[in-house]
Amino acid sequence: MKKSCLLILFLSCVIGINAQWFSLGFKGGYSTILEQGQSYEDIFDVSGNLQNGFHLGLYMRMGRTWYVQPEVLFNYYNCSGTVNYENNNIFENKKYQINTLDVPVLLGVHLVNTNMFKMRLMAGPKFSFNIGSTLAETFSDIETLTQELRNTRLGLDCGLGFDIWRITLDVRYNLIQDIYKYKNDKGTTLNNKPLHSIQASIGYRIAGNNKKKIRYGR
Repeated sequence: MKKSCLLILFLSCVIGINAQWFSLGFKGGYSTILEQGQSYEDIFDVSGNLQNGFHLGLYMRMGRTWYVQPEVLFNYYNCSGTVNYENNNIFENKKYQINTLDVPVLLGVHLVNTNMFKMRLMAGPKFSFNIGSTLAETFSDIETLTQELRNTRLGLDCGLGFDIWRITLDVRYNLIQDIYKYKNDKGTTLNNKPLHSIQASIGYRIAGNNKKKIRYGR
């Protein structure tokens, strides 16, 4: 997965060299997890409540009507999860943190494209890397349930964005598969449910020119 991520970033840079439009900026904002969890044969039901967090990072945009936008974002979530042992009518709640370095590589199109205002649609893969999350090791005394966060994960981003002068506003839906691994004391891996989240961010373009073609040499 790391090789694929580096390959996509390399191709994005190659496209950027010949792009007519280029911009670089920073962004940050609010993140919330809508749904997450695991289940196994109607015995365990591990669910996450609505989680809140934030993200902060850099973005690069290359292209005119169609564009490529790679980003590097730090994501933090303060989470809690509930385990329901249905056969024993036992409920447990655990709190933990999710810290990830996310690298989305988006392909977008400008629906409106003027010097002062732009409206964009975007979608693309997101590579997510664990960078020090804290998780509860076990959930129950009746049957040990071990929780692990996968080190690398692949997801999907899609959303809508607006540019007003140098200010950028984005709202995105995120889908990530296989974020956790759960195992019981028999070594059985539980079925995985995807993680759904929403991100709302505001950014500022600090470099680049969205009006003139970039020329290299004479």
